[in-house]
Amino acid sequence: MKALIIAAHGSRKKESNLEIASLTQNVSKKIKETFDRVDHAFLQFADPLLENKIDELVKKGVIEIVIFPFFIGSGSHILVDIPEMIKRSQLAYDHVEFKVTRHLGKIQAIEDVIAMEVMA
Repeated sequence: MKALIIAAHGSRKKESNLEIASLTQNVSKKIKETFDRVDHAFLQFADPLLENKIDELVKKGVIEIVIFPFFIGSGSHILVDIPEMIKRSQLAYDHVEFKVTRHLGKIQAIEDVIAMEVMA
């Protein structure tokens, strides 16, 4: 089984976390042929935490996990926290393939999205 985790910061505000959950549901509908599961997780302030989500998916039989960091900039979560978490997870689950994509802010198409939004 193959899973995608959309990893966001997490917020103390429930509404913000619900936006990520909704985004995840919408993405899931668009890529259902590629991924068996599409879930979201957070780095802090909200559940499910990324590390716990990884554990849950592996226990359910997932052997390939792609993590999409839903972050604009290259802060400590991108540069330190996620790589360290994946390193620990890879040691714990050596039969699982992990891949971390570029974070949102590094995707060139985001420039087009911003331009389209402000020109509307």
